Amino acid sequence: MSFSPLTYTRKWRPPYDDGHLPFIWTGSARILQQYKETGYKPVKYGQCWVFSGLVTTVCRALGIPSRSVTTYASGHDSNASLTIDRFFTRGGEALGGETIWTFHVWNDVWMARPDLPPGYGGWQAIDATPQEESESKMQCGPASLEAVRKGDIGLSYDAPFVFAEVNADVMHWAEDPESDWGWRRIGTIKCHVGRSILTKACGMDDDFGDTDREDLLSSYKNPEFSVAERLAVRNAILGSSQAQKNYECNPGQKNDVFFDLVDIDEVTIGQEFKVLLLARNDSNEPRSVSTFLTARSVYYNGVSGSLIKKTESKFKLQPKQQQEVSLTVTYSEYWEKMVEHCLVKIYAICHVDETWQTWSEEDDFAVTKPKLKIQVDSHPKVGVACEATFSFKNPLDMPLTDCHLSVDGAGLMRPRAIDINTEVPAHGEFTYTLRFLPRIHGERKIIASFTSKEIFDIRGMKTMNVQKRD
Repeated sequence: MSFSPLTYTRKWRPPYDDGHLPFIWTGSARILQQYKETGYKPVKYGQCWVFSGLVTTVCRALGIPSRSVTTYASGHDSNASLTIDRFFTRGGEALGGETIWTFHVWNDVWMARPDLPPGYGGWQAIDATPQEESESKMQCGPASLEAVRKGDIGLSYDAPFVFAEVNADVMHWAEDPESDWGWRRIGTIKCHVGRSILTKACGMDDDFGDTDREDLLSSYKNPEFSVAERLAVRNAILGSSQAQKNYECNPGQKNDVFFDLVDIDEVTIGQEFKVLLLARNDSNEPRSVSTFLTARSVYYNGVSGSLIKKTESKFKLQPKQQQEVSLTVTYSEYWEKMVEHCLVKIYAICHVDETWQTWSEEDDFAVTKPKLKIQVDSHPKVGVACEATFSFKNPLDMPLTDCHLSVDGAGLMRPRAIDINTEVPAHGEFTYTLRFLPRIHGERKIIASFTSKEIFDIRGMKTMNVQKRD
């Protein structure tokens, strides 16, 4: 399914000067309104989460059950190999390859599938931000979630691509002049892609936490490393000649040194972070080890931003000895190199001279920003003036300029884009108060997003219960 040519234009990185920042949208109403008022011209700009929200609105308006789905570490398989292939120099430098989106958002829609065998109806994946052409068009789905879970990639539509998005193995390849095609597989990561698949739980709200999330992982895939999960991967491989070639390429190396890259979940803006690699010699002989650690900023679609910092080390591991290798990155070293969403990608490459063992791993995490606090009158009523105050503390050691606030609240107010004509001082407090007249009683929600030149996408939401007027 492709929605973007009709109403919305996508763009993955700045500048957005001839349109709106993708982060400012807080609902579908402003997008549809602008689309109509401009004579049905595409609205600029959007990225996957806004496309998905818009599709949810349109599908539900048409009576089609729909939910927005967020997949963390979503694979982008561009050559139908069912793997995500990364390429590195012998010195550990990343040369590119297929990307893993830090997160990607699409939709599930509920429909019968009389074109498929019995049992494959129900939830189907569609993507309004298609990443590859399907039948010579930029479109994706509907793909049966049951087919994806079982690895039945021969079933329509685009099941192989959706399978790779949630369950591809990541393969790392290093330059090797002795190989027939110049590359040697140095590692396979089987649990990185599709690590979490979420939607909002029906009837649940949580303005500050995540108790309103619903886990969809079991709908798309079996538990990692389970027999059923590996059988699904094998079933999918049998349906792809390119995948069979990749899995047949076995380096056959001796692996007697254990390596582990310690995961970093998140880092609060302003804090330093440490990349930690563990190496342990499990053999009865000394081992000469070379390691390469790299930290890069990365766009949410997996495209590299800037190199933040790297380190190389060489050391001798005695039998049964363990050693740590670390890379410490300070706030001043990473912040100016951050790109949209403040995401960081870590690569680790290790080589053992005596056995030619090569090991690789990758990790990514977000530098978290403050939440936008929203306070409202304690007993709002329909038709009675009410105030909402938006605030957060600037975490940066520089003022925030060119500030904007986007606010939406169905049944409370029309969507608003507000220019803030003052700067927010370094480590100072941003505060803005908005007056509005609630129009509809019952449980209502305000959603807001703050953006400036220096920091963007500071978000918040507030649920309130609007009472009937006396």
